[in-house]
Amino acid sequence: MPRNPLKLKIAYLYPDVLESNCDRANVETFYYRANWRGIDVSVHEIFGNDKIQSARYDFYYIGGSNTQALSLALKYLQQNEDELRIAAYSSVPMLAVNCGYMLFGNFYQLHNQVKMEGLQILDVDSIAGKSRHFGNIYGNCPFLRNRIIAGFENHSMITYLKSGAGHFFTVKSGLGNNGKDKTEGARFKNVIGTYLISPILAQNPHFCDFLIAKALRVKYRCKIPLTKLTDDIEWYSHNYIIDSK
Repeated sequence: MPRNPLKLKIAYLYPDVLESNCDRANVETFYYRANWRGIDVSVHEIFGNDKIQSARYDFYYIGGSNTQALSLALKYLQQNEDELRIAAYSSVPMLAVNCGYMLFGNFYQLHNQVKMEGLQILDVDSIAGKSRHFGNIYGNCPFLRNRIIAGFENHSMITYLKSGAGHFFTVKSGLGNNGKDKTEGARFKNVIGTYLISPILAQNPHFCDFLIAKALRVKYRCKIPLTKLTDDIEWYSHNYIIDSK
């Protein structure tokens, strides 16, 4: 049997600084869902002063829940901001979760702290609110034909979408975070930002496959169909979030 010639490289940004419990699960979900289809996938962890070459990677992931590490992570990101912007504007898929979402925006401001300028890849401003958003959340995603995205939110940030950003999904149940707008997260090209800290790719296999398909299309410059997987466990977890609301 001939080997599948398709290859994807994942850039996992600063897991030593920003990693939370579900970040590695998201990276591994992308890895395995591509690998199960015979695609040769490799994960490259980016640390500290590592230099990023935008053309080298096909999918970028950044997460984290430790707000105390934000300034250090921002310093590292700024050393690679030109390459990351090149990748973003070239439609390379990126997923920025929680702290990573804040860092990819125009600026963020935590409680009783000064504003910190972000990478400005996502046209959003994030400011700490007075209450905490905690619990299951789900809603319809416009770029997934209004299919449902489900997960768990636990944050106190309010994020304001500017003219250059679309929303991730429209909230049907849960609080969301986009100012007074009942939406969650942001999108620019194939860059997605979200505060959903549960393993969002494991709980939303259709979203993970969207990112895989985009990564393949950008790299190989053609549409490559994905073989169907059996996702009984993934959909059970997805539906459990919806049914528990």
